[in-house]
Amino acid sequence: MKLFRKQYNQPGTRPGVINENNKGELTLSVFDYNANQLVERHDATAEQCTAHIHNDNITWVHVQGDPDKVTLTQLASDFGIPELLIEDVASMGQRPKIEMQEEQIFTILTLPLQTKEGVSLQQISLFLMPNTVISFCGGKFNPFAEVNSRLSAPAGRLRKRQADYLFYSLVDTVIDWGFPVLENYADRIDATEDLLLDNHDKNILQKIHSLRREILILKRQIWPQRELINTLLRDDISDLISPDTKVFLRDCYDHCISILELIETYHEMTNGLMELYMSIVSLKLNEVMRVLTIIATLFIPPTFVVGIYGMNFSQSAGPLSMPELYSPYGYVGVWLIMLGMIGGMLLFFKKHKWI
Repeated sequence: MKLFRKQYNQPGTRPGVINENNKGELTLSVFDYNANQLVERHDATAEQCTAHIHNDNITWVHVQGDPDKVTLTQLASDFGIPELLIEDVASMGQRPKIEMQEEQIFTILTLPLQTKEGVSLQQISLFLMPNTVISFCGGKFNPFAEVNSRLSAPAGRLRKRQADYLFYSLVDTVIDWGFPVLENYADRIDATEDLLLDNHDKNILQKIHSLRREILILKRQIWPQRELINTLLRDDISDLISPDTKVFLRDCYDHCISILELIETYHEMTNGLMELYMSIVSLKLNEVMRVLTIIATLFIPPTFVVGIYGMNFSQSAGPLSMPELYSPYGYVGVWLIMLGMIGGMLLFFKKHKWI
């Protein structure tokens, strides 16, 4: 799993200082719309985005990429974003959270994405203001392409509603990206289980441990989003979210619960795989010890017989002084006795189903 790590400023730095590690690569897109028209600009400038924010239409500004300190500070000034919040936007690896301002709702969400290298966790920052939504997404992948397509449809519900419904649509999109990731984990768990039943070397143990770790990290990142959605559903949260939109947020909350339940199920399944691996290893060890014990047990009576006949006795001492030593069939007789003992013990073990 490819994880982001939170970028910390030097201890003692005043609040609101933006970390300077970002590369400065970004794309600004602005969507200005109402029920009858849509203005869409890609590769827009900050001035163009600001001009749309101050009109009476619904405006969505999407910042894609990793802006540097100067650019991000300028965007915050143009969009009316407090410096403390823009610091959270720039610092990757933030825990999902929600913060309320007088006329602004700020949320940070975690977007899980399935890539060729594995699962990548991406930070999404959203601002809801009167008639305005601003979104920040790092990297090059835009997870809101489907929302863009919905905006292009004039008969769609998105064009006929206010900014809070657009805000809900973005939050719901981020949460729903978790379902394909979980489907991939389900396939990986099934494949690992089949591989474990056929082969149980140390490489399987490493795969199980990797699965457990990834699912645990995903659970830790997704879990706070449930409380975030629950906060948005409160009646006294803000006038920016209408009661009609809260109906849809309840559905979003249900999706979040479903994802968390699946994550919990998969975490338990990986624990079960670990226990199954340990049981198989223990069973294999017991099988080896059982075979070795049977072999040792079979040779105990012949060893006893050989030990007796290995003692030195003279026949001149008396008729009971080991007369078999000078018998022409003594050697063959001893072998028959030992083989008879081994055969009798094997039949005894077979009868009691020990072998």
